[in-house]
Amino acid sequence: MKPNSSARKPARTTGRNLEARFARGEAVLDYFDAARAIVTHGGARPGAGRKPSGKVRKTVKLSPAAIRRVRAFARREQLPDFSAALEEAVRRL
Repeated sequence: MKPNSSARKPARTTGRNLEARFARGEAVLDYFDAARAIVTHGGARPGAGRKPSGKVRKTVKLSPAAIRRVRAFARREQLPDFSAALEEAVRRL
């Protein structure tokens, strides 16, 4: 009995038949070495992201009166933000 042609193992993908096989929707991964794939998208990039400021984030609960006093202090001292005002106030203690 003749072997059924549809049951045969498909021919190996080569550089010559790669595009034609891909266009027909056939598997072409046997042509590529997936273990040596080079990832070109995603992942961390050197120099990307927020630069370290050397500060630690903390959550502090303050009364509304304390917030008003710190903001007034920041305006008087011409400090750029709330955190800078708190740092300056602590430094002066």
